[in-house]
Amino acid sequence: MAEIVLKTSQPEKVRQILSETLETEISRIEHTISYTKKKLLKFEQKYKISSKEFMESWTAEDLEGKDMEYVEWSGEYNLWKNLSQLPLG
Repeated sequence: MAEIVLKTSQPEKVRQILSETLETEISRIEHTISYTKKKLLKFEQKYKISSKEFMESWTAEDLEGKDMEYVEWSGEYNLWKNLSQLPLG
């Protein structure tokens, strides 16, 4: 694990700034996860398969919108997967 050492004459102020910054970033990531899940759900409902199944076996040719929908769905799935693995709490 990485360690950051800060030397300051105002430790409480630095602690408060860092805490607020981290809370804001966590909130932003949680919002992005929620938004991405909604986008994935639309694809899953349209094609009647889970995003996991899509990623494991489908190709652009399997989709109505072809390449663009394939790229968007796989991009959203990878974003959701990566963000969901972050230790946010």
